[in-house]
Amino acid sequence: VANRAGVAVSAVSRTMNGRGYVAKEKKEAILNAVKELGYRPNPLSNSLKIRQTFQLCYFTVNIFNSFYMDSFNFMSEQAVKRGYSMFLLNHFNADQMRHLLMDGMILSNEADALEFQDVPGEQFYLPLVSTSFGLPVIKTRRIPYIDVDTYNAMELALDYLFKMGHHKIAYGTPYSAKNQVTVQSRNVAFENIMRPVYGKKLSDYILCTNRDTGKKNMYTQESFFEEGMNTADIFIQSGCDATGIVCFNDEFALGFMNRMIRMGYRVPEDISIVGIDGVSKRKYTSPLLTSVALNIKEQAYKGVDTLIDIIDGKRVSSVTSISPYLLEGESVKKL
Repeated sequence: VANRAGVAVSAVSRTMNGRGYVAKEKKEAILNAVKELGYRPNPLSNSLKIRQTFQLCYFTVNIFNSFYMDSFNFMSEQAVKRGYSMFLLNHFNADQMRHLLMDGMILSNEADALEFQDVPGEQFYLPLVSTSFGLPVIKTRRIPYIDVDTYNAMELALDYLFKMGHHKIAYGTPYSAKNQVTVQSRNVAFENIMRPVYGKKLSDYILCTNRDTGKKNMYTQESFFEEGMNTADIFIQSGCDATGIVCFNDEFALGFMNRMIRMGYRVPEDISIVGIDGVSKRKYTSPLLTSVALNIKEQAYKGVDTLIDIIDGKRVSSVTSISPYLLEGESVKKL
C-alpha cells in the first residue's frame, strides 16, 4: 500500500489505525491504494500492537434459558454501540481461557462470580463484571455487580396477587434452603411476607422439587422448564388449595403452566400464575404470562458499560442496583 501510494509505511499505519496526523492528499492516496489492492488489515496483528481486541465475552452455561439469551442479545446490542463485539462462552476451561482473545468478561450470576474469582489465578488479569439477582452473602473481592432486586420482585408479584383477590398463594422453586452458595432473596421474601399469613403451615405452600443434591457450580446446566412441570405434579398430588402461585422464574412458570393445562386445569380460571423475569418468550404463550420483569435490557446495557469503563481504567461502583417492574398478562384471574 505504501509503495502504491508513494508514502511511508508509518503514514499507512496512522491512516489505517486512525491515530496520528496524515496530510489530506496523502490520506486520499493511501485510501485509493487500499481500495485498488483490496487490502484488509489483519485484526489479530492489530490487536497485538494496540493490546486490545475490542471483544467482550458473556459466560453462561444456561443457553437454553430465555433470560440469558435475552441478556446476551441486549449485551451484544450495547457492545456494538460502544465499538465492541460480544461472543458467548458456555463451557469453561481455565487453561483455554488464558488464550481467548477478549478484553473482559461478564458473568451471568453471583454464584458463578464467587466461584470464578479464584479460577484464573492472581497472575492472570481479566476485567470482570457479574450480573446478580439479590446480592450474595459472601462478596467477591474485585468483581462489580449489576444487581436486580429480586426481593422486591417477589414483593411486586405477591402484591399484585393480593390486589387481584388471592389470599392463598403458593411459591414454586427448584431451590431448597440447603446446599446453596448464595441466598435466594426471592425465597426469603416469600417466607417473610407469607409467614404472618400461614404461620406453621408456611411450608405447605412452598413447592420445592428438592433437586439440590449438592453445591451448584458454574458448570451446572439448569432445567427450569422441567422443574416447573415437576412442581405442577407436586401441586396436584399434594392437594394444595392455593388459588395463585408465584414461580421462581419465567421458564419455571411456563413449565408449570404447560403441565397444568395438559392435566386438564385451566389458567387462570383454576390456577393463577405469575413468573419472575419478563423474558421475550412469554409473548408466545397462551394465556400471556404475567411476570415481574427483571429489567433485562437495562441490566445488560449497564453490564457492558461498566465492563468497558473498567477496561478504560475508570473507577466503577461495586454495586449498580436496578429495579424490577410488573408486566401484566392474562395468567391471573381477578377473584
